[in-house]
Parts: sequence; C-alpha cells; structure tokens
Amino acid sequence: MLTDFSRSREMVDGLESEYLKLLYYELPPLLADYKTYEYSRLCTIIDGSKHISLNGGANFTYGPGQFVLLPPSSTVQMKIDVPTKALVFELNQELVKKVTEKISINLNADYNLLSESRFFYSNLNDELGTCLNKLAGIAAFGDKNKEFLLDLYAQELIYYLVKIKGVQQVINLELDNPLYKAIQYIQSHIKEPISISQLAYDLNMSEGNFSNSFKKLMNLTPREYITNLKLIKAKEMLQTQNVTEVAYNLGYDNISHFIAIFKSKYGITPKQYKSIGNGPVAFKA
Repeated sequence: MLTDFSRSREMVDGLESEYLKLLYYELPPLLADYKTYEYSRLCTIIDGSKHISLNGGANFTYGPGQFVLLPPSSTVQMKIDVPTKALVFELNQELVKKVTEKISINLNADYNLLSESRFFYSNLNDELGTCLNKLAGIAAFGDKNKEFLLDLYAQELIYYLVKIKGVQQVINLELDNPLYKAIQYIQSHIKEPISISQLAYDLNMSEGNFSNSFKKLMNLTPREYITNLKLIKAKEMLQTQNVTEVAYNLGYDNISHFIAIFKSKYGITPKQYKSIGNGPVAFKA
C-alpha cells in the first residue's frame, strides 16, 4: 500500500502516455500530505473515502461516484479512515488547450461557481463516468498500444469535463501566470527564508499588487500560504527531528511562535504530534 507520496513513488503503480498520467493508489488508514505539480488532477475513488483539506482551507469528504478536480500547485492534506482505492488522472495542459480551442463550448468563466480554494468537486455524470471506466479498462489491458489509446480517450475526457459548467476555471488556469512562478519558488524553497517583497520585485509587481493578486488566486495571502506549507513540511520533519531542530530548519528563530502556530492549525503541539506519529489528527476548519 502507498504511504509515500513522492513523485517517483506515485508512478510505481502508474501509467504514462504523452498526454495523460494515470495513477492508482491502494491506501491504508493514514494522515498524509501530497501536492499537485504542473498539471491539473482529476481524482476519483474506487472504494473507500478521503477526507481532504485543500491549500489549508476547504475541508470535505468524497467517495465513489464523485470526483475532485485540483488545479496545479495545490497542497493537499488527506485523512483516510478505512482502506481506500483511488484512481487519479493527471491532465497535460497542452492537450487541454488543444481540445478547448477546437470545440464549440462557451468557456466564459463564472467565478461565482468556483470554490474558494480553486477546485471543483461534484458527482460523476454518465458521460464522464463512462469515459473514466474506458480509461481504467485500457490501463488494465496488456495491449502494446495502450498509451496510444489512452491519449485518444484523454481528449474525450477533457471534452466531457469542460462541458461541466464551473470546471473551466480550474483546468484553464494559465500556467504562465507569473503568480505560479512565485508559487513554484515558494514550494521549492520552503525551508529557506522567503521574502514577499523580493518575490514581488522579481515579478515586476508592487508588494501590494502582488499580495492582492495572490490572495485572489489562492484565497490566502502569500504569508498564509508560506506558513501552511511550512507546517505541512514540519509534520514530515517531525518524524526524524526534534521540535527545536524543525523550527530552526524551517526558519523560525522563536520556538514558542512555531509551537503556537502549529497548535493553532492542528489543535495539538508539535511535541504531541511527534509522539503520535501518523495517528489521526482532525483537520481544523
């Protein structure tokens, strides 16, 4: 069963074609973190359920017959109470652009439909469910042309997705948006001091404009986003380091401040979390 969500480990039970990555998970009861990368992810449940906290904000639970569409550069906290099987489809952004340019569907964004954490969560309709079943069936076959077939059905999958009002705002997020460069920098340098004013300067934006634009995109200020990522990283580091080491290694000179923000988010102190390891910790709203 999968408990390590590193990129290389995710692909062990996965299948990759030119336009689609299909990832299969067998998950034990656990509390874990993972992230999306440069592409959108369509997440489905075969059996079981997941409790999700997305980007430190929205909390919800989903199971079979439902799906979640996550935008690039998302951070996800996942709590699983029972053994769960999941299938995830990672959608190549170039294919998304090609499909949406060729079809005649009104893609005008209605941002009132988009959740505060910029994801889409709904029940599977008949068209989408049938397409996902076809993709899963192809992946299970020994056909030497399965990658070719996956790419054919990947176009169909995107077509059925963009027909759903509200989905467009997720899968058509522009990856060349300068704010995504800032998000990617934050994620890759989360153990280092990060200057918001420097991020704004590097993007040729004023600090105020950068912060306002960032909050509109992520529903979090840059500082809140950085803090959330640091705390997610802290949980991982607490498996092998003591509280003081984790605080200093994440750039917190004031240990009491680190303990206070950790407890505010998770309801327990870092020391208590370390003592229970990956035991159940309820997500806070």
